[in-house]
Amino acid sequence: MLPVSGAGTWVSGPDCGAVVTFTGTVRDHAEGRPGVTGLTYEAYEEQATARLAEVVGEARRRWPALPVAALHRTGVGRGRGSCRGGGGHPHRADAFAAAAFCIDTLKATVPIWKKETWAGGATSR
Repeated sequence: MLPVSGAGTWVSGPDCGAVVTFTGTVRDHAEGRPGVTGLTYEAYEEQATARLAEVVGEARRRWPALPVAALHRTGVGRGRGSCRGGGGHPHRADAFAAAAFCIDTLKATVPIWKKETWAGGATSR
């Protein structure tokens, strides 16, 4: 289970005017694939952990006042959270921008692959 409340608590502080969190969840469908029942994620853990640290480091360089958390897990059922990210900042615009940067960069660059199970079978991406 992802530490949902823990991540939000960790990124907030007395100087934060905004805390933005993001939870990616498994939908019950995908384009051309109805009846999604779950996702199984695979990761090269050593590289994924290092890359997540780089994403967080870059976010902290861009938004120096930012406490940030980025988490991802493997094996997820429909309706459950697969990834969690968040950041706190003195200003809401920067908190939203940092959260968007983290999740977008995570999805684009961290070596995590998913296998989607759906009514018609399974597909890896």
